[in-house]
Amino acid sequence: MKYAITGGTIVTPEEILKDSAVVIENDRIKKVGVIDKDIDFVVNLKKDFLIFPGLINAHDHMLGTYYPRVGSGPYISWLPWDDDLKSHPLYKERNKIESVDLYLLCAYRNMISGVTTVSDHIPHTVNKDFIDKMPVRVIKDYSLEHECSSADLRWGRGITLEHSEAVKSGIPFITHIEEGFDEESTLGIDILNELNVLDEYTVLIHGIAFSKEDIKLISEKKANVVWCPASNYFMFKTTTDIKELLQKRVNVSLGTDSSMSGSLNLLEEMKFASSLYKKLYGERLDDKTLVNMVTINPAKAFRLKGLGRIEEGYLADLLIINEGNPDRPYESLVKATIDNVEMVLSNGIPIYGYENHRDYFNCFRKDYQKLNINERERIIIGKPVELYRRIWDNVGFKKILPFFPVNIN
Repeated sequence: MKYAITGGTIVTPEEILKDSAVVIENDRIKKVGVIDKDIDFVVNLKKDFLIFPGLINAHDHMLGTYYPRVGSGPYISWLPWDDDLKSHPLYKERNKIESVDLYLLCAYRNMISGVTTVSDHIPHTVNKDFIDKMPVRVIKDYSLEHECSSADLRWGRGITLEHSEAVKSGIPFITHIEEGFDEESTLGIDILNELNVLDEYTVLIHGIAFSKEDIKLISEKKANVVWCPASNYFMFKTTTDIKELLQKRVNVSLGTDSSMSGSLNLLEEMKFASSLYKKLYGERLDDKTLVNMVTINPAKAFRLKGLGRIEEGYLADLLIINEGNPDRPYESLVKATIDNVEMVLSNGIPIYGYENHRDYFNCFRKDYQKLNINERERIIIGKPVELYRRIWDNVGFKKILPFFPVNIN
């Protein structure tokens, strides 16, 4: 199938293209420009619609999807927070839900905020049976450790072995790092450097205790950092030195972390990041920089070829938002809420959108369901109503989670 989307403003995100079109053939972007003559149909958008690459959530724990957040910080490290979590009644409540349903819940949490790709920081043995069942893309190819300290949960086979696998296979090596202020946590970058595992394959999560010397070394080694400001601030009442990281031109991506410590969704994370930066530094974080953190930067960090851009040959993962300002598109995305998510496409196929786009959805033979979110009718791929009913059966009551605010009769 070959079709075109036109009428809105395309944000590639490096460029802003008005009066242009995205031509999609099968799962790829065929071209960006004028509409081909030999297409099957055209999707016409309103002038205030903005078209972005599908967003990439650079850090989540899908198995930990639940609400509300748990904990009473500030903590000295992640470990006492984890102890509080596992002793809390909500943890027991969450564990009544099947793992695959927690993954589906997280997938929908991400989808309705415009996310088409998620990094799930968890061992392959945990998520390998669920990834292909998800309605959004979950990154498959990675090596990992939980973190670099004696409190490591032993998710990998050892730092040096996991990193070697990353280099050999051309995949990211992902680890939490310096998620705390105890003496051992603050040595994380030194340890990685001594082990010769700090390089362009390395993806460092959190880094709230990074020193200026750490950041200088990260920059020199071309390692990547994932910033999770909402989770950091909830647990520690602070975050990494994001201004120094950006000044040193470190490749920084944005992640939500688990919903039991972080944001409701990636759109909310962007807004929190913007407001926290202003609070910490007394100046505004550039909106385009934030947009890059959820598109091209994570695509680079996680070595995701064909993602993160609207460009010929790339996968047709798209986010279309409504009520945007074509003259200030980056700001429009940073300020967007889930109500502004007009449509989401993955691999050239609509997976979520407002009900008035039904004719477009009907062009694809997919398993769609009608769903009311925030009092407005949507079309969504899969069977989330049945998902919620299974969850209610498991926990014993009708619980609506604010990151997936459905109205089910």
